[in-house]
Amino acid sequence: MPLSLQRYRLVAFDLDGVLVDSFECWRRLLNDTLEARAQRPLSVEEFALCWGQDVEADRRRFFPDWSVEHLIDHYTREFPRYMEWIQPMEGARATLQGLERAGKRLAVASNSPMAMVERLLQLASLRSHIQVAAGVDRVANGKPAPDLIELVLRESGVPREEACFVGDSEFDARAARAAGVHFIGFRRNGDDRIESLTELA
Repeated sequence: MPLSLQRYRLVAFDLDGVLVDSFECWRRLLNDTLEARAQRPLSVEEFALCWGQDVEADRRRFFPDWSVEHLIDHYTREFPRYMEWIQPMEGARATLQGLERAGKRLAVASNSPMAMVERLLQLASLRSHIQVAAGVDRVANGKPAPDLIELVLRESGVPREEACFVGDSEFDARAARAAGVHFIGFRRNGDDRIESLTELA
């Protein structure tokens, strides 16, 4: 059965791995940080297991002697060096444009810090299509807690039953479930599943 978004006024997205392909950017940034601290870098497979977790989870696992604020500052400062490894996800801009034409409100709820969310959206030429953008440093707890999705619901003025969330990770799925919104899995199972963003438009 084709996916229908007719009942949803708000379509919210995870950012990394959904609207932008930033896997290699984040992997290189994390591994360079680990190596600078004489720690073993992660293989692609090892990094994939923690891909999408929030900054506090990174801090607990890799940098327990740092504060979360220090790690956010580090990521924000170093991030521009790795932007060559970022590209828009195929169909992202056309999908957002199509959803806009259909009268949808659009939001981003990301476990990346806000400065990176803004930079990624600008880099991918997507910022003008997003009404509400929320990074992990705007809430008390990142995904899988529901805080980010609850924030975009409040700022969009849309009730949860009229919102859906598109994500690619277990953290996204659990956050959507905790927030009580319909979860659309991007290349993973959810309440619905899509293989391409263009299926949304």
